[in-house]
Amino acid sequence: MSSLLDEAINEKYRTNAIKNPFAFAKAVIDWTAFPRVLNDLYHYHTDKGGEPNIPIVTVVKVLFLQSIFNIVDEQAETHIRDRISFMGLLDYPDLLPDAKTI
Repeated sequence: MSSLLDEAINEKYRTNAIKNPFAFAKAVIDWTAFPRVLNDLYHYHTDKGGEPNIPIVTVVKVLFLQSIFNIVDEQAETHIRDRISFMGLLDYPDLLPDAKTI
């Protein structure tokens, strides 16, 4: 017997085209919830100078990509700059994270 949550996930899975797993991830995951949860832990509004800081949602999406593809920071940087699908998941940011930022 399946639960209501299982049915909701299955319905979301059926209604979204799984031909593009990144489009499915963008549709299913509430990315806007992460800043509310992580703002106290992620301090990117500093006055110390240096490189511009990456928004928290972009950082979470990069970590998501790293966990799915089992890649390290340097590989993530290369894939983000090379693969249009990765950039699409990140919503084509003006500022792409490098390996040291990740």
